[in-house]
Formats: sequence, C-alpha cells, structure tokens
Amino acid sequence: MSLGEKIRSLRRRRGLTVQGLASACSLSKGFISQVENGRTSPSLSTLVAIAKVLRVSPALLVANGAPGTYVTRANGRSQGAAPLAQHASQAVSLCDRPGRSLDLFMVEIPPGSSLDEVLVDEPGEQAIHVLHGCVRLGCGTSQIDLGPGDTGHWELQPGMKLTNPGAEPARVLLAALCTGSDAMEG
Repeated sequence: MSLGEKIRSLRRRRGLTVQGLASACSLSKGFISQVENGRTSPSLSTLVAIAKVLRVSPALLVANGAPGTYVTRANGRSQGAAPLAQHASQAVSLCDRPGRSLDLFMVEIPPGSSLDEVLVDEPGEQAIHVLHGCVRLGCGTSQIDLGPGDTGHWELQPGMKLTNPGAEPARVLLAALCTGSDAMEG
C-alpha cells in the first residue's frame, strides 16, 4: 500500500474528511488530496503532523509490514523510500512497529542539501549516527560537524537543521523520540 493510500485509509477509519485532516494539520485540502493520490510527497515534519492527527507512528505510514510487527528483517524491509519534500533526500523507516513514540529512519542527504524538516518542532529528542559522508547539525550560530561513525544526540529546539556540506551523499540513521503529552498512539 502506498503512503497516500495508507493516509486515506487511516483518515477514513478515524472518520475524518480530507478537509478535517487538512485543518487539523494546518495544511490545505488540495495538498492532502495530492498526497493521498500520490501526486506529491510530504516533508518529514508534515508526515509527523499527519501521523499525529491520525494517531499513528510516522514509521507506520512509510513502512511496509503488518501492524504488530516488532522485528523487521533486512530482507523483508520495503525497498522503497519516501522522498522528503522537494529535496532529492529519502527516508526509509527501519521499524514497522506501530503505536510507539520512537522512530528510526535511514536518511540519505544529497551534497549541499539542508533538511530542517527532519528535525521536528515538538518536545522530544533525536539522535543521529553517520554511516557515510558528513553532516552539519546547526542551531542558530552553533554548528557541529559529524563524520562516518560519529553520533550526536540532542533535545529538539526550534530552528535546528541538518546539512550535508560535503561533496558526496551522506547516509545517516536518525532516531526520534516524541516526549510530548500528545505522544502517538497505535
């Protein structure tokens, strides 16, 4: 099932109209319709907002697998990746377990790209492990460069962004833990 089909199915099961979902996410009805029909892809922060309204984990929306799956085998993982907004970046969910507040993604970031939508604006923590290439974590004037094998962990703050300043694609593992009072339900 595609991302758009999953969103439509969950929206209908929750008794929401396209307009209702759009309003709850501060998005346009046309945008939600385009996502559901596979004509556009949401940014990761928009995907998180949609998942929150639908009361599921964002990983459930981008992962293949039956609800209740707690182990995702490497050879059983969906080979597809969800593109992030207008960037060439892609995120692959590494976990299929719905109803949790911890998500794990493999994100590929092209050279020169900045991904502020990877760093969601809600209470919580994120951690990153660089597998290949280099990334720069920035917030205001503070910047930290990470290379292969480096790991970073932080509490989410407004204005944070992740950039690939290198000449080759960067591949990172990104874990996000939503600690807000509206932690996602299954």
